[in-house]
Amino acid sequence: MPELDFSGESTCTARHGLHPYAARCPPQLVRYGVRYYSKPGDIVLDPMMGSGTTLVEAAHLKRRAIGFDIDPLARLIAEVKCCTLTDEQVDRQYKTLLGTISEIGKRKIRLPQSVRVAASLSGPHPLKWFSSSVAQDLGRLAHAIESAKISQISRKFFWVAFSSIILARTSVANARDIIHSRPHRFTHPVLPDVFERFRSRIGLMRRRIKESSLPKANGRRAITVYALRGDARQLDGIAADSVGLVFTSPPYATALDYPRAHFLAVAWMEAALGMTLKDYLAEGSRYVGSERGKFGAGGFVLAPAFAERKMCRDVLTSLASSAARQALLVQRYFSDMAKVLKEIVRVLTPGGHAVVVICPSHIRKVRVPTNDVLVELAREASLALKAQHMRTIDCRRRLLPYMDDNKLGARMSTEYVLIFQKPRPAARHGPYGR
Repeated sequence: MPELDFSGESTCTARHGLHPYAARCPPQLVRYGVRYYSKPGDIVLDPMMGSGTTLVEAAHLKRRAIGFDIDPLARLIAEVKCCTLTDEQVDRQYKTLLGTISEIGKRKIRLPQSVRVAASLSGPHPLKWFSSSVAQDLGRLAHAIESAKISQISRKFFWVAFSSIILARTSVANARDIIHSRPHRFTHPVLPDVFERFRSRIGLMRRRIKESSLPKANGRRAITVYALRGDARQLDGIAADSVGLVFTSPPYATALDYPRAHFLAVAWMEAALGMTLKDYLAEGSRYVGSERGKFGAGGFVLAPAFAERKMCRDVLTSLASSAARQALLVQRYFSDMAKVLKEIVRVLTPGGHAVVVICPSHIRKVRVPTNDVLVELAREASLALKAQHMRTIDCRRRLLPYMDDNKLGARMSTEYVLIFQKPRPAARHGPYGR
């Protein structure tokens, strides 16, 4: 059994460092799961792929990879991380983009309405999150990326670079801690140079793509990798009994609001993502683990489906005694994860494995043992628990939300790696035995 803490190892090497993403699963952990529980040529599925860590690692190990995520920005990042662009192709397309940027020059750009909406969120000032000069430069850059005569995959590559300079730790926006889902107002002592930040990011992305080219399946054709937009609760398009391994790290209950973490970049990228900012923010209440939702009047009522599930019932009733709304949100999370597990069982081949990486949490100082709850839900979905391993989260390297331990409870520090297996059908015997 390998040591799964990976203390001291970077989780942002090569393609995994193209774009910041909160609570990203360590690639070393994915590599362990894919190597141990699948073989070359198998289909590896991540129904909640986030930024695509599972897809990249599966492709490197010569597995066919499929990923789904409900968030369009996550899909864009994952698609670019798994692309087969060469540095020579990026270089040619970047030169074309630079020509378009030069043509736009200092032209006054009318800021999209979505940017005005984003800038006014959480504050009355029309450019709360962007200084006027930075906003104009971002507008010029966005217009150049959208209008340049370049290939679609190159355009996506540049959109990921664009998004990353807004969502990075040192953002060009007047904000910090953006990726933790609660941006805080920040004033730059010196206004950031948008085009220089973009140029630097493109250079970094090119180096990381070069150092980790994806292998060929047979020396000629690339490994098939699909990063798709979809919902883990209903895996449309995936046939039953077709997936050799599911590896996924689900969101935690009410811990991260991804649309709120991403909105400052999404505001500029409606054309690239095929969704308005208004619709994007509204979709947030549908995400698994969302802290948003309307439940109407009447307080918490334990759903009949959880009355006989001891772990679920105990957590929900304990939480409801002090925080009815949080109990409703967690109950919805449990219900969503039950649907996800049923879909995992449906698509797995008999004897196939599912590796689920999950962390218990504290909500209003009530411990939520999510790992034990998922084991209970998986058992009812006919997934057998084969093994359970604990690992320590390296909080220095993983992007996690900041927490006030006095108000919310202990910080999440231990993850559980749950290894499930779909049972094989029972052997049929004739009248004379085998």
